[in-house]
Amino acid sequence: MSPDELDGAESPVLRLTPDQCWTHLHRSRLGRIAMIRDGEVEILPVNYVSVDRSIHFATSSSVILAAVEAGVDVAFEVDEHDGWTAWSVIAHGLPERTDEEPPAGYEIRSLLPTPKLAHVRIVPTSITGRLFDQQPFEPATGTGS
Repeated sequence: MSPDELDGAESPVLRLTPDQCWTHLHRSRLGRIAMIRDGEVEILPVNYVSVDRSIHFATSSSVILAAVEAGVDVAFEVDEHDGWTAWSVIAHGLPERTDEEPPAGYEIRSLLPTPKLAHVRIVPTSITGRLFDQQPFEPATGTGS
């Protein structure tokens, strides 16, 4: 049995509520967008901001822009760990090109100083997340006590 299949207090994995997922997304700035392209999975890092339960990023990636134009569903993933806990959030949705930049206070800070040709927004159709307890996992031995 995997740690993810355990119930209640035994499980080192906690499923996050949608509100908790958005809290984690709001605190981070680097995520990954995943899509299928020519039968292969593509995963690309993007700097982003979350605003009003949507994900915004700027890009010049021809792969991402082709997915936007083709109307391809994508997955967006963000994770972090601090040595004691780790979490992961995955959002699914349809990316759309927008002329609107995020509002003031939500600036996208790019890790690379390259020009970004388009602003993209994802309004997720689903969002899930998990929080992982970093304590060592010791499976039950089945010997009883």
